[in-house]
Amino acid sequence: MCTPLFVGSSRLARYCLQARLPHYCFLASRIHSSVINSKVRRTEKIKKQSSSVLHSALVASEKNALVQGALKEMKEMEAVLCDELVKHFSLQVDLRIYEDLLVKLEKGGESKMSHLGRVSLKSPRMVMINFVDNPSAIKWAKLAIQKSHLNVTPQQEGAVLYIPVPRMTRERREQLAHDAKVKIFSDYKKALNDIYVRFDKSNQSSVKQDEMHQTRQVLLDVKHAMESRGMELIEKKRNELLTEVV
Repeated sequence: MCTPLFVGSSRLARYCLQARLPHYCFLASRIHSSVINSKVRRTEKIKKQSSSVLHSALVASEKNALVQGALKEMKEMEAVLCDELVKHFSLQVDLRIYEDLLVKLEKGGESKMSHLGRVSLKSPRMVMINFVDNPSAIKWAKLAIQKSHLNVTPQQEGAVLYIPVPRMTRERREQLAHDAKVKIFSDYKKALNDIYVRFDKSNQSSVKQDEMHQTRQVLLDVKHAMESRGMELIEKKRNELLTEVV
């Protein structure tokens, strides 16, 4: 006599679960949508804040040469970031990535790869750098490539470096996106900070303390606003890369 009761209880429990399942799905859907909408609203808020800060800086720069100079250099750095992102996220092999790569030399100086060797495309997925005119630089060039965010492995044959470029798989895209968010953005932030520090040092010679503190705050706000804009650019390119069909 116990069996029918057990079966009946199981059926009742199953019925209750089935009856409530659409409600749970509806709640889950609403929660998921709420999270997405929250992220969108937060992103839009950051964009508006950045635009507002930069607008205020433009107004302030009309009477402040330091803010004007810093803003000009930071915008130039933003243009460099845009160019770097185009090269970094390109689905095709862009030789400029290798040509513009900075190589630290034995004596402490730096030079672009294109000044040390001839960069060319041997095949659609093979970059070749010929150091026949500058063989002593090949060691440092190879090291620079290995330490870069390119995630490639150069192979040396005599005075030539061969660099196999991986196919653009999903994993490769995700790695590029991660590297952009970490390495490229880190370099961009450092460049902005260097500009801020340099102009803030000039600002410290200001006679009036109030003006000095006000200028410092504007410079700091501009730096943070440009950082936010940089991250927006990276996120936009990242999303394009992860959704684009090869």
